[in-house]
Amino acid sequence: MDLHLLNKEQKIAVEHQKGPLLVLSGAGTGKTRVLTSRFVYIVKNLKFDFNRIIAVTFTNKAANEIKERVNKTLKHNIESPWIGTFHSIFAKFLRKHAHHVSLKSNFNILDSEDQKKLIKQVLEYCKIDKEVSESIYLNDIQNLKDEKIFSHDKSKILKYSSLENIDEIYNVYQQRLIEINAVDFGDILLHSYFILTNHKDIKENHSNFIQHILIDEFQDTNLLQYDLIKLLLNDNQNLFCVGDDDQSIYAWRGAKIENIINFPNEFNCEVVRLTKNYRSNNAILEAASSVISNNKNRLGKNLESFNNEIPEQKINFKSFYSQEEESLWVADNISRKYNDQETFGILVRLTAQMRSIEDKLIKYALPYEIIGGPRFFERKEIKDVLSYLKLANSQSDDLSFERIINLPRRGIGEQSIKIVIDHSRSNNLSFFESLKDLAQSNKLSPSLISKTQPFIDLINKISDLINKTSLEDLGIFVIEESGYLKMLENEKNKLKQIENESRIDNLKELVNALSEFENLDEFLEHVGLVNENQKKIHQNSIKLMTLHAAKGLEFDHVYLPGWEEGIFPSSRALEQNSNKSLEEERRLAYVGITRAKYDLNLSYASSRYTYGINNYSLPSRFLSEIKSINLEETSYIKNQSDTNKSKLLSSDNTALSPGKKRMIEFLNKHKK
Repeated sequence: MDLHLLNKEQKIAVEHQKGPLLVLSGAGTGKTRVLTSRFVYIVKNLKFDFNRIIAVTFTNKAANEIKERVNKTLKHNIESPWIGTFHSIFAKFLRKHAHHVSLKSNFNILDSEDQKKLIKQVLEYCKIDKEVSESIYLNDIQNLKDEKIFSHDKSKILKYSSLENIDEIYNVYQQRLIEINAVDFGDILLHSYFILTNHKDIKENHSNFIQHILIDEFQDTNLLQYDLIKLLLNDNQNLFCVGDDDQSIYAWRGAKIENIINFPNEFNCEVVRLTKNYRSNNAILEAASSVISNNKNRLGKNLESFNNEIPEQKINFKSFYSQEEESLWVADNISRKYNDQETFGILVRLTAQMRSIEDKLIKYALPYEIIGGPRFFERKEIKDVLSYLKLANSQSDDLSFERIINLPRRGIGEQSIKIVIDHSRSNNLSFFESLKDLAQSNKLSPSLISKTQPFIDLINKISDLINKTSLEDLGIFVIEESGYLKMLENEKNKLKQIENESRIDNLKELVNALSEFENLDEFLEHVGLVNENQKKIHQNSIKLMTLHAAKGLEFDHVYLPGWEEGIFPSSRALEQNSNKSLEEERRLAYVGITRAKYDLNLSYASSRYTYGINNYSLPSRFLSEIKSINLEETSYIKNQSDTNKSKLLSSDNTALSPGKKRMIEFLNKHKK
């Protein structure tokens, strides 16, 4: 191991002798090198057996990277069961002690599809109304497990979750898992926690055997993960945690920033700060530091650039009148810079922002791919609403019929759908025509007719409106009248609420996309061509993703569009009006800025046309927090009159377009 390759702070961390240590590793400061060097140092210099070292990562990729680097340095093929993700490490532990939780050692780990099948059986057994989808119950159960709440803790379950009958469902679900000798991902950690807390001999055997524990991305640990690690500590407390409190951006999925913030006091230990950044230039680091310094709940550090090969360049800041202008500029600017030697990343706060950008990248024939999710027109909620439009446009579209006949849920079971399909095949009819024929000839039960007739009426009404109103208004009508929007808005599960807010934003952006076309056939053709166009991925494609998905990545050129109040920080964070949610948004801004090596482009649009409304926006407060002297602003609205400028920068919504009024009038007119 070449310690001379480490800087002063890295070396201090790696050569730490014993006891707990927190390494605050800022963006681009070489945390993986420190973690792997620490592992090697413990083996070579402190003379510990590598099998007695736990190294925990959050992805299999990171675990494999550590193994490869350690193997190369030690020149020994290390295959330790203690290097990996939380789930991979504790799955091995659980197999060894499975009988303590009434499992056999050969238990199965269910994937998401198997979990859905199992919860479906549970709901049928409990005679639960299926208005709530299986995934919602599974999300809530996972949240309960992350909070260390067991299926028998009824009072804790009801205090934490607002889902009706969740206590019964959780309990029966766990019973069925035991009966079929299976676990889900939450069980791997929760069962392990139960064993370590209820069997003193097992806890002592493991804590005495394990001599050192290394944790990567410590700021992303949740309550259960952190408590599991502490159960494995012995009196030496050799706990080496590497993380960055300024990059804690996953509170919405259970991560506790308090774990890293409270660590120094909890263990009465020193903190080593890695501040030498080898990724970005000074202008970018100054901007990142000036923004994140406004957070109060942080341990604090200031990054400085230590890579002379990174060119110095001013940050580019632009303002636009509309999101269309902004998207057009992003695509045009990239097209002028694009080459196969450099990397490009477009990072957005909301997935709904992607649609307009995707459209412009296609028009400029630029190769791109979506990271961490499907393309806009391939997203579930978009395909669902498009299926309503497709079926109304062509009532022989059986695939669309099958997709939406029970979406939102109408209580139409598989047997009922089979009746419709069998009738269609016997009479050479489409599925929708078959349903209409059965209903008109009274060949369905009164109960089934009451469930299907509103669907028939809705599709007929949409068909009738296709050539009588604008596509924009038609899209709004489908989203509202189908009950799809209400379904998303009524979600009670905490995690799904956040996800559904994004889905609602995507539906609003779909309406924007519809507004750009004259007729439905033209629009549906466009959707088909867009999806087909992106099947081939260029080797050096432009990466389009959310800020959350960008963590851990880096690009030569980074574009951060949509920096306005209500987009970033998000409207949800502003509505909560709490320092906690706003500070997480600010950490997200810090992550976005520090993805750039030298070319950083910030922008905002003064107006966004959303769901028939022209919303005027204020620039993000995060922009005003950037005090870097290298910030260069070019405004695309500077040539407008002072009156128009004041209107653009006003938050007074009385000056909005008449789109909202038109939408309300349209819906009222076509109400049944």
